Amino acid sequence: MSLQAGGAAHPAGASTRAQRQAKRALNEAIDRALLGSAAERQRVLELGGPEDAAPLADRVRLRAKRLAKSQAAHRSQILTGAESLVLAVYRHAIPRGWMCGFCDASVAAHNDGRVAGVGGIILDASGRTVVRISRRSADCEPFEAEIAALEATLDAATGLGEGARRIRVYTDCDALVALWLQRRADPRLRGVRALARRLRGFQLHRLPRRHNQVAHRLARNEVLR
Repeated sequence: MSLQAGGAAHPAGASTRAQRQAKRALNEAIDRALLGSAAERQRVLELGGPEDAAPLADRVRLRAKRLAKSQAAHRSQILTGAESLVLAVYRHAIPRGWMCGFCDASVAAHNDGRVAGVGGIILDASGRTVVRISRRSADCEPFEAEIAALEATLDAATGLGEGARRIRVYTDCDALVALWLQRRADPRLRGVRALARRLRGFQLHRLPRRHNQVAHRLARNEVLR
């Protein structure tokens, strides 16, 4: 332990010790949440804070990987719980009272042509899953499919009632986020703009592809069937 001249513990040492304790408490809460504890799930969100979802989501994924290895009998439950908790982490980062959406698209060669699938999921303000989208889209380029996935998610949001029509949607398509933020008048966004006008609030944010697995799987299922 570092000591000051008067013999008291150095503040830096106390701060480091507190950080280690906080990290340990968060890891333990994540592990218990992954094993099914609803109370610990909420504690993870409180300990992690709402500022930046990505680092906490990465920690959840890492803890799930380790826990699934050490408790192989519960592997399926743990990995499913991790996906659900990652979604909850992102929902926790949005403004209070808003819904949270995730969308993705998948395009692949099929019977000498091409098939596209779109996927999406919407969580209400309490974190409950209220919409799942999984359907084929018209034959199109991958970027057009990403736009179609966003449109499908926004269209579903407009049907959830007047009081619920504020939503932040996450996509792992950097180009789509950049287009919306920088060139919103682009003709390719005509449908997105029309749907956004029917909402009371809309934000489009990026998340890493590794955190968008639920929406990706919903889109990919349509391509594979």
